[in-house]
Amino acid sequence: NILVFAAASTANALNAAIKAYPDKTNPIRVSYASSGALARQIENGAPATLFLSASSPWTKRLSQRNLLATNGTINLFKNRLVLAAPKSSKLKIKITKNFDLAAKLSNGRLAMGDPSHVPAGIYAKAALKNLGVWRSLSRKTARTPDVRGTLALIERDEVSVGIVYKSDIIASKHTKVLDTFPEQSHPPILYSLSIIKEHETKAARRIFNFLQSANASAIFKKFGFSVK
Repeated sequence: NILVFAAASTANALNAAIKAYPDKTNPIRVSYASSGALARQIENGAPATLFLSASSPWTKRLSQRNLLATNGTINLFKNRLVLAAPKSSKLKIKITKNFDLAAKLSNGRLAMGDPSHVPAGIYAKAALKNLGVWRSLSRKTARTPDVRGTLALIERDEVSVGIVYKSDIIASKHTKVLDTFPEQSHPPILYSLSIIKEHETKAARRIFNFLQSANASAIFKKFGFSVK
């Protein structure tokens, strides 16, 4: 069996790609969570075959520990960071340097991934710091264990706004984009796919190669990711 550890933000796209994979010989299972949590599990011996990470530093960390197969890592696609709100929201917010998001929140909260280990939260904190507003917002955040948790808070109207990926909004019927963060305000959001050395097989290489194919790329684009 092939076990894929994948960033929570890739769930809809990766499920569709795996469904389209023509070789049904080896059953494929996927475990979704934040990239940081998954990387630590791999370090501790979890039997993952492939790792789809939303964070280059976590992939680099596994590489430095000699856990990845030779010629077994590629950048698969990119994403964008957006400020989102419930579909019914009347808020209008333009992301600029020193924009007063804290005042717009009033007594509400800004939902975001936990910046200690969730890539979406790490990118969000970097963007807010770069724009000069992190200090005013840090105590007004509702921090979640992964980006899907952030999206759920927005969808249920439990927060006024949240920071998620562009691909999450495409997958959601109950949220809308207020504005997109400038790309230069945070590190590039690159998703890398790696084969775990200990579990490298021909079957693992086949799915690794398929996820780079034109067919898989078309699926990823459909779900809001940017493919080279």
